[in-house]
Amino acid sequence: MAADFLFDSGKDGSVEPPAAFLFTQQTIGLQARKTSMVFLAEALVRRGYRVHVVTVQLSWLSGLRRGSKLGALRGVPRNRWYAADGMRGFLWVPPVHPVGARRRLWQWVAAPLIAAYAALLPRTVVKPLQTAELVVIESCAAVALFRRIRRIARQARILYSMSDRLTVVGMHPGLERRLRADAAGYDLVRVPAAALLDDLPGARAALVRHGIDRRAFDRVSASPYSSGPNAVLIGDMMLDQPLLERLAGAFPDVRFHYFGRTPLAFPLRANLTAWGEQPFERLVPFVQHADVGLALYRRVPGLAYLAESSLKNLQYRYCGLPVVGPAFAMRGVPGALSYDPDCQESAADALRRALEKGRGPPEAVADWDEVAGELLGLVGAVGATSPPSISDLQNGRIAQPNRSNLRR
Repeated sequence: MAADFLFDSGKDGSVEPPAAFLFTQQTIGLQARKTSMVFLAEALVRRGYRVHVVTVQLSWLSGLRRGSKLGALRGVPRNRWYAADGMRGFLWVPPVHPVGARRRLWQWVAAPLIAAYAALLPRTVVKPLQTAELVVIESCAAVALFRRIRRIARQARILYSMSDRLTVVGMHPGLERRLRADAAGYDLVRVPAAALLDDLPGARAALVRHGIDRRAFDRVSASPYSSGPNAVLIGDMMLDQPLLERLAGAFPDVRFHYFGRTPLAFPLRANLTAWGEQPFERLVPFVQHADVGLALYRRVPGLAYLAESSLKNLQYRYCGLPVVGPAFAMRGVPGALSYDPDCQESAADALRRALEKGRGPPEAVADWDEVAGELLGLVGAVGATSPPSISDLQNGRIAQPNRSNLRR
């Protein structure tokens, strides 16, 4: 385990760097997968911030759910700070949290938890939060904390990182209502897709697309594959499992590699390996040496923004992989082989064409250090140093700038 649970926060009298707090459903330093918030946290460290990552959206109620994330975090200290990867992490597990619910009765029962959640924020988080100069709130249950965070961290710039629409990914509808009521109070709402820019009327919104960890993907690695061709599928968000099963059956000579925490609900064929959730560093070679990148999203209303915001698609494209995904999530994706999710033969044809097409040249994608710099500039945060030069990060390659679109 990468985390060191004996974090020393003693002061030596020197001037401390500015503090940044990220409230996210992700964890740091626990050999888990990495998402945009973790990459952003690491970029802030490189820019000189003292980064604190508070993991939210867990509670005693989480233990009642089958296959909950909390069950996978056994042995990890809860409700106290730990040190990991040059940051401080806090796995917050209060008695309750605003759970998502499909049925209206349960939505009504869970609604009061939205107001109660912020009151449960522990003093061990509240006290250091008072010194924060930057706070980033992810699109999850953390939006229920905004009002209290604004009162506590009076000098902080508060940024809402809207990676997803709350109701689309199963959040309680009351969280969406709370977000809309508070949107104008954020110093900046950052969206990674133009399709999300107008979601929060009155907010100061900016389009700042995701980046990737270019240093990791530029590093030379040995192929993890013994034979091929190989199709890789990263992540379990809205995964169309029946389609994955059909493709594995239709292409017995292709090796399929699935990385995700959600178990597959069908018997695995000999050519399909479910690797579970793996550390990012172990995952990278599978993408670098694959023949095809799969993005098998099932059809969900309001999910088309993934055509612009899918992090795995960016990683696939940076490695030159042909990308196979449903048409609604592939519009505008360069070189994508799309299919009609309502036509069973369409996906098989798209994969066949991708295998025939083969790998192409790498696509220019922004690095997370560039993304962090743009966000800090837009939100008006000050006091942090610059990251390593882009030439160092790119090993001589020239990256396209990450363009933003600011709206009020």
